[in-house]
Amino acid sequence: MIIWIDFTNTPHVNFFLPIIRHFEKDHEFVVTARDFSETLPFLDKNGINFKLIGTHKGKSKIRKVLGLISRVVRLLFYVPKFDLSMSIGGQNATPICFVRGKPSIVLSDNDTSYKYHSYKLGSYFVLPFYYDTEPLIKKYGVKRSQIHTYNGFIEDVYIADYKPDKDFINKIPFKDFITIRPENLKASYVPSDANTIVPELFAKFRNENILFLPHYKEERKYADGYNNIFIPNGPLSGLDMCYFTKAMLTGAGSFAREAAILGTPAVSFFPGKYFLTVDKIMQEKGWEFKSRNTDEIFEYVNNAPKRESQIKRSKNVQKEVIEIIENILRKYS
Repeated sequence: MIIWIDFTNTPHVNFFLPIIRHFEKDHEFVVTARDFSETLPFLDKNGINFKLIGTHKGKSKIRKVLGLISRVVRLLFYVPKFDLSMSIGGQNATPICFVRGKPSIVLSDNDTSYKYHSYKLGSYFVLPFYYDTEPLIKKYGVKRSQIHTYNGFIEDVYIADYKPDKDFINKIPFKDFITIRPENLKASYVPSDANTIVPELFAKFRNENILFLPHYKEERKYADGYNNIFIPNGPLSGLDMCYFTKAMLTGAGSFAREAAILGTPAVSFFPGKYFLTVDKIMQEKGWEFKSRNTDEIFEYVNNAPKRESQIKRSKNVQKEVIEIIENILRKYS
């Protein structure tokens, strides 16, 4: 069977690596990618051959819609023959599968931003148990038989295979540090009037070594005038950063959830009003702290202890997700 995977964002690379490694002995993979954030360097770093189709179109909703339409048209013409697709979110892949008459597997943990055509056109949906599936059924007409849930988080699937790289600490200029990742103000899921609190965080943590991970070149200016801030020139292992850092402070969710599963104090200063249910669950468990108040964040980081990692549990989640995908693939083999 030929399986098509479409990568549109950096976290997708980590997620699909163990999936590809598990199934590549029995199936062939066709890979496409959008040029956004560190997606392409991460694919290169992991030896995944891909066809580049499309780029990120910024924050403008009009440009995003036009960009989506343009990319879908290009995918329709340039994606080689395949038998089934797997993607996170599905907004680019499901229209191609629908037109070509091929089944699609949509994986997601985002139950605050429902992609209309993804749920209308997708064949199967593999989702965390915590995902609110009722809107899919009532609003989009998804059948319960199309929904497959697992008892964990998307991040568990790849954290299950994680082993710390002892040489990682030699790639940065300090051994004791916190990590800060800004809000992605260009993302569609971030309110248009949102601003960053990163400059305030830098001032608050001026006595700490900081590993800074900007999304875009223009964010580098936040670090001007500081000698305690290091910005890497190329991509570093996200899980190693989460493991070795004293605390992970991020304006989004993926890094916070990864750090939380690895037992590292995790802070999300996401500027939106609504958190994903998976984030709410982690916050209820006390694994993840949410705030945009820099005084609260400072106090939390200085007092939060390192917890035991959840890798053992993650291995069970990975096994569960792979079994779900295997059962779907058997229908077409």
